[in-house]
Amino acid sequence: MSSSSAGRSAVLSELDQLVEDLTGSRALAARAFAAEMFFFERVGGVVEERERERAVRDGNGAVIASSQLGMREVYAEVAAALRLSEWQVARKVSQAWSLTHRFYQTLCEASDGRIWPEHATLIAETGAVIEDDQVRRQYEAVALDMAGEMTPAQLRPALSGLVSRLDPEGTQQRVRDAVKRRRVTVRELEPGLARITADLPTAQGVGIVNRLQEMADQLYEQNAADRAQAQAQAEAADANADANAGADPNGDRADADANADADPNSDRANADTDTDSDGVADGGSDDAESGEAESEEAGSGEAGSGEVVFDERTRSQIMADVFCDLLLTNIPDGHGTTEQARENLGAITGTVQVTIPARTLTGETVGGGEVVGFGAIDDDTARDLAGTARVWTRVFTDPCTGVPTSVDRYRPSKRQRLLLRVRDEHCRFPGCRRPAHKCDIDHTTAYADGGTTCLCNLAHLCKRHHTLKHETDWTVIQLPGGILEWTAPTGRIHHTRPPGTVRFQPITANALARDPAPF
Repeated sequence: MSSSSAGRSAVLSELDQLVEDLTGSRALAARAFAAEMFFFERVGGVVEERERERAVRDGNGAVIASSQLGMREVYAEVAAALRLSEWQVARKVSQAWSLTHRFYQTLCEASDGRIWPEHATLIAETGAVIEDDQVRRQYEAVALDMAGEMTPAQLRPALSGLVSRLDPEGTQQRVRDAVKRRRVTVRELEPGLARITADLPTAQGVGIVNRLQEMADQLYEQNAADRAQAQAQAEAADANADANAGADPNGDRADADANADADPNSDRANADTDTDSDGVADGGSDDAESGEAESEEAGSGEAGSGEVVFDERTRSQIMADVFCDLLLTNIPDGHGTTEQARENLGAITGTVQVTIPARTLTGETVGGGEVVGFGAIDDDTARDLAGTARVWTRVFTDPCTGVPTSVDRYRPSKRQRLLLRVRDEHCRFPGCRRPAHKCDIDHTTAYADGGTTCLCNLAHLCKRHHTLKHETDWTVIQLPGGILEWTAPTGRIHHTRPPGTVRFQPITANALARDPAPF
């Protein structure tokens, strides 16, 4: 046992070994990352060779870079094999080229396990904008020194500041160029929740968030004050009730008896003189019923006022709700060159395509409602949307596979398009998520080759993959149930199923008896 570990507890010794193991595994991951970058750099070379090969085969005599068919072909093959999107492959190829050609020292540091893949990626991505070789080398040296002491979260802003100091003029131009790329996107975050991403000019973006925060803070503090005031009033009422209960219980009764004796016409005196032999006052029953009715009426009036319901939302929830209200209800009157144009913008409302099982609408079953292309929504939201919808389309699906078999629509000439959109939801190439309404409807077997215009021979393909299918060595056939079988240029097979067919099929006892044990 070393002197440094003498007297150390067993837990600390285990922790020390665990930290060593984790550090070693991270170093192995960094070396694997470096090796992967070298492989992806070779993918870029294969693309160039494939373009030349296609040019020779097609008799062009020269590589036509604008077609990018060789690149699409190769990227699609790699993406399908690695279960990545083609955009991810393209990004990795670009990242690999940058590391191997412009930030080689950074890649070597990662290969030796001295920095992690996250650090190397940040250094290459942030410094890629520097065109001057000398300035870039200076940037890399300082960046590697910082990476040895910082987490990736700390390193990102530090690198941005470093680039600004080393290349101030370039930074100004890049800021102007970045503002031109402003946009808003949406994606599913988890079932029931979507994330809107707004790429905005920095000043406006920060101003928007600050305004939302101030509005949320004001509402949250007001809600807290309302709850505190109500609690204080309740405590005061309880205290008064306790004080009244502690007073002389005979004082009021004694005064009442004295008044009754002094006034012979009082109710108390009449009650005493008009009692029968059983001690029951005449008319006492009517008075009692009247008193009971008045008491109930007073009580129901108090209850009818309703219990105060407080706003229990958190600050984050209030921010999100205010954000939705501002965007869905506010009129964008700051845009448009004419009054009519501004009115037209104000008339636009948000729309979503929702599918809801009929039994969920009637309350017979639970779940199943979803925003097409994004994910599940809760039943209450589904019913609210159903109650306000102007147009409904009835979709019949196979109970086992979930594949739509027919659709009711007012205009029957569009029935097949609607049916395919409900079935496919997005482009049917492996890994592609482009929405169906932005895709082409493709004949799997070309119409000119005898392919029919029916559901079993149609599928949505985006422009990119529609071109890939017709202009490269990728081929596709359609199997029963809308399943597409893609064959890559290397012969690898990839299947894509309509999103609606991912269902659990009922398993009967007979089926279990016929099915052999999996072990």
